[in-house]
Amino acid sequence: MKIIYKKGIRNGYAKLEGESVCLIIPSIMQGDQAFLQKMQTLGEKLQQKADQKQKNQIFSPEGVLLFGERIPLTDLPPIKDQKQRTAFFKQELFDYANPLLQRFASELGFPPIPLTIKKVQSKRGSCTYDNRIMLNLSLVHLPTRLTQYVVAHEACHLLAKHHQTSFRALVAKFCPHYKALRKELKNQIFIS
Repeated sequence: MKIIYKKGIRNGYAKLEGESVCLIIPSIMQGDQAFLQKMQTLGEKLQQKADQKQKNQIFSPEGVLLFGERIPLTDLPPIKDQKQRTAFFKQELFDYANPLLQRFASELGFPPIPLTIKKVQSKRGSCTYDNRIMLNLSLVHLPTRLTQYVVAHEACHLLAKHHQTSFRALVAKFCPHYKALRKELKNQIFIS
């Protein structure tokens, strides 16, 4: 971790330079060990985020991230353009998630539920009032345990259209460790 003392600034900050973290500290804070320790902690957090982004890069020379596993590009069917790539990932996610959804729906006493896969920015999934479920295409890159949690969460919305205690108890029936899974899901960052 590189430390630079700079005149004329009031606040310290951390930034990435290539793959390493650089701490920029006001020169008036040069002897302040408590401030330096605080900045080093900030730099370590930034480095962890950068490492997580690198790990979760969807496409890399080693392959593509599919259900949390790095699959060599040679193991995939030939894909010519973005449209084919999206169609491939949609089909993979549908083939994995639909049987799960139908099993959960059946256990909850519902007939087969329509499932759609969309590329959206802010949601992992949704359940409409007329019981149609949508899943985010980015789930195809997550580990299967997280995809299962999202499918279970949305299936539970078939009975409870809210997030109150009864809903959480229902989710816990399908995913006993849902709190840890939800926390892990919030920390997922993907770079395409």
